[in-house]
Amino acid sequence: MQAVEHEIFHYHSLDELRARIAALGLAHILELSEDLSPLFMPLRVGALTLPNRFVVLPMEGCDGTPEGAPDELTFRRYRRFAGGGAGLLWFEATAVVREGRANPRQLWLHAGTVDAFARLVDMTRRTAAETMGPQHRPMLVLQLTHSGRYSRPGRKPQPIIAHHSKYLDPAHQLPADYPLISDDELDRLQEAYVEAARLARQAGFDAVDIKACHRYLVSELLASFTRENSRYGGESLENRSRFLREVVCKIRAAVPGLLVTSRMNAFDAMAHPYGFGMNRENPQQPDLAEPKALAQFFHEQQAPVLNITVGNPYHNPHVNRPFDLPVMGAPLSPESPLRGVARFVQIVAEMQRHLPELPMIGGGYSWLRQFFPHLAAANVRKGWVALAGMGRLAFAYPNAVRELADHGRLNPEKVCVACSACTQIMRDGGRTGCVPRDAEIYEPIYKAGRMEALDTILQMAETCRQCSAPTCLSGCPARVNIPRFVGLIARRQFREAYEVLREANILAAVCGYVCPAEVLCESRCINQHYTETVPIQHLQRWVSRKALEEGWAAEARPLPAATGFKVLVVGGGPAGIAAAVRLAGLGHRVTLLDKEPAPGGALQTVLPPERLPSETIRQEIEAVLTSCAGAIERQQGRLDAEHPLDFWLGQGYHGIILAPGLGQSAPGLKGPRPKSGVEGALEFLARLKQGGRVSGTVLVLGGGNTAMDAAVSALKAGADDVLVIYRRSLQEMPAWPQEREHAIHCGVAILSLTLPLEYISDDQGRVCGVKVVRTRLGPQDASGRRTPLPIPGTEHILPGNWVVEAFGQKLDSGLRQALAELRFTEQGLIWTQPGSLQTSRPGVFAAGDAVNGGTTVVQAVAEGMKAAMELDAWLHRKDQAQPGSTAG
Repeated sequence: MQAVEHEIFHYHSLDELRARIAALGLAHILELSEDLSPLFMPLRVGALTLPNRFVVLPMEGCDGTPEGAPDELTFRRYRRFAGGGAGLLWFEATAVVREGRANPRQLWLHAGTVDAFARLVDMTRRTAAETMGPQHRPMLVLQLTHSGRYSRPGRKPQPIIAHHSKYLDPAHQLPADYPLISDDELDRLQEAYVEAARLARQAGFDAVDIKACHRYLVSELLASFTRENSRYGGESLENRSRFLREVVCKIRAAVPGLLVTSRMNAFDAMAHPYGFGMNRENPQQPDLAEPKALAQFFHEQQAPVLNITVGNPYHNPHVNRPFDLPVMGAPLSPESPLRGVARFVQIVAEMQRHLPELPMIGGGYSWLRQFFPHLAAANVRKGWVALAGMGRLAFAYPNAVRELADHGRLNPEKVCVACSACTQIMRDGGRTGCVPRDAEIYEPIYKAGRMEALDTILQMAETCRQCSAPTCLSGCPARVNIPRFVGLIARRQFREAYEVLREANILAAVCGYVCPAEVLCESRCINQHYTETVPIQHLQRWVSRKALEEGWAAEARPLPAATGFKVLVVGGGPAGIAAAVRLAGLGHRVTLLDKEPAPGGALQTVLPPERLPSETIRQEIEAVLTSCAGAIERQQGRLDAEHPLDFWLGQGYHGIILAPGLGQSAPGLKGPRPKSGVEGALEFLARLKQGGRVSGTVLVLGGGNTAMDAAVSALKAGADDVLVIYRRSLQEMPAWPQEREHAIHCGVAILSLTLPLEYISDDQGRVCGVKVVRTRLGPQDASGRRTPLPIPGTEHILPGNWVVEAFGQKLDSGLRQALAELRFTEQGLIWTQPGSLQTSRPGVFAAGDAVNGGTTVVQAVAEGMKAAMELDAWLHRKDQAQPGSTAG
């Protein structure tokens, strides 16, 4: 077994670094020059003159739009690169077809995105001129790619391979009979490259790069020795390079004036017959005969430059990206990073010496931090390379070239630290950049990605103590078997974990977002007394989202024999959905009656998408209803004066569950109400969710979660200032601590111990403020909270342009009329029998906010499922008591 020689960079002077290089016997390769002037010599490439020898290498940001256009962070990145002073900007890998994208946010050039690319090019050129002077014109090259075996255009990998590899197939668990891309498909793909090149020219790029490195599709074709009976594989280089050569020639013929080049692997570091540029006898050594032949081809095709690289960042990252730290779960380098730098330098030098008239670009310098220019300058002076590439270093230090020109050195506090975090973000599915040097943007993205990564999820699940009498269960209204589902996640039995959740909570993903776990299950986890609470909610959200993405949640569940009972569920919110799915699972025919065109209730119409993504609501509800195999019929309609309870019972239903929610905001302050500018919180949130806007100062009256939602939403909708006015202290505020803290973090101000008295209107009848009085806390009231007592003489007016009333919710008035024969509580809620969810009318049950006054989504789900079980028992008791029943 080879000894690990890995080391972390810890050099503070050129002499220290030279001493280490000499100790490794690499001084004849890694010369460090103190004369940096070769790096600032112009270079003629084709019709262009590059102002210096620096290249920003193609580093993917994974920050395009879903359609493939450059997005806000893409523009930001290239603005920084353009202002940094490099003479050549090599734009990142851009897919030529959708299925060739390496991630759902990879750039993709097509007719629908070319205008956005043109804006990116224009912005880049303008920024370079504005920052570096009008004479500074960097060359712009766009890398065109098909990701091949690393294709992942959606949530899941969709590998497209040119040959089978014993080294790479296991990473995606590809079977021996996994299909290869066909010759016909490769023929058609050539035309996609040509079309992308046309669009690149239209967008204003100087050149395109046919990416042939790092084992993406074209690179894999170059190594397809084992591809049989194919024009694109076998022993001959002519066949293996056919795709690359034909694409280059077709582009040159079809797009005159556009230069064509490649970033090409010269050494795959993967044993023959699975690697390109390999010595067949010694897999540790390169054989550059074939890479040199391809370089000659590009020279004949008038390529302006050739970008040489090595290795595979997925398989052997230490070869092309020497690092201090690898990505999570990967091994340390088996060699000193200096050996990796030296190998890279030697390979590029041999290629450049072979064809000195074709300028070549070398990379692999980032590990050297502030000393990389000293090696690059020596290599340029010796003719070992024409241009020095900056990859990870450009992420970290985009203005490195400009600072080097101004100060003669690089700042060690700005350079890349070779931590692999930029790669880790990509692997975790995020938009990438330098985490330590551009922390304001990328630290949150990195941390969010780490929280969702499999290795992190497994570590979280392993913290569960699997208590014999778990206290967390008592905090869960749905009584989910928390230790069981968490333990299954720890054992990688993800589907089984989801089924445990679903058995108790049909809307597990939704609750994974909105459940106040910090005051429910997690507050009772005993692990918090040792280290930290088990992140139950996060684990629930992760595995439930996986169930949606993998399709498990929508798979048909086995249903028992039909009972013959026909039941009606009124309301498409959490309680109604839960009741309908549980009733279907018990064998009943269910009609789900909802006044809205799409189910979800307030989750869909009112809850801000920042708290619960609309797509998650839609996906989970569709999935759980679909899983009932047609046993649930959806119908848009409502209970109202024209269609009261008796009307629906007359439609042949044997029982009803009422889960209509609370659809109206509770009344506001006493006294005259302004003609405009005052809205109930539910109506306000619904309007803003549909794109409504506000301006000026918004006053929110109330202290619950809905008040926090309204306040944060108001800020996002354009308010200059938002003030929450609450009559008690923060300690008594009913909003969950997490929601309150989030509101404050967003910029909401909270004025506690302040009681709203009346509205103030202007001459046109529009609200312009609220009269309030300061309060002090007196004795406890019936709710257990201290009573707010007005302090005489403290009355004053708070000016505001909008007022939102968040005093609670009530039943829709039309619904109340339709249910007039039922008994109601003093609070105007549907009355149910003690310990039960049966209403005052036999066969009619109720659940959710209309019963409990509005608590949590998980409480509504739990009540919906409980009401379903109670209705089922009632139906069977009635059937047994009446043998002549029509059921069955």
